[in-house]
Amino acid sequence: MIHEVIPIIADELNDYLESKFDTSDEPVLLSNIVNQDGTLAIREENKVIVSLINIERDGSNLYGGGGMTAGDLPIHVNLYVLFSAYFTNYFESLKFISGVIGFFQSNPSFMIDGNNILAEMHNIDIRDMSNIWTGFGAKYIPCVLFRFRTINMDDDRINDEIPPVSGSVIDQ
Repeated sequence: MIHEVIPIIADELNDYLESKFDTSDEPVLLSNIVNQDGTLAIREENKVIVSLINIERDGSNLYGGGGMTAGDLPIHVNLYVLFSAYFTNYFESLKFISGVIGFFQSNPSFMIDGNNILAEMHNIDIRDMSNIWTGFGAKYIPCVLFRFRTINMDDDRINDEIPPVSGSVIDQ
């Protein structure tokens, strides 16, 4: 499900930024910031980089009541996605980060495969932000972090476990 949700959100953001800033360069790129070997993962400049930086279980559905056990409940997760403005012109970085914030302000929820996913800007203090960029092994660039709640992870499990219907009970 994660591999479906983030690209859909990135595509919608891309369409919005292309329209808002009258560009056809596809300004949004779904990517790591740094490769595992420490090299810069981005080959193109002037992009808003969309990177998943954390996944956490959403505890709001731990107890479903009605006799349901933990195994009966779907797992819901929150995704923390960092939007980083990698532009040669600092002014453009600020403009596109403002565009990202504006997009989610006017689009605070997404309906994707029956999931109502809420976008919330997540505050990070300066020390934690420094730790994030140090962990990446990269220099700070203008960025904003959003939390996307609540992704239902049960959907994939159900679809993968139900075998296709074949034959008929009458034939047996």
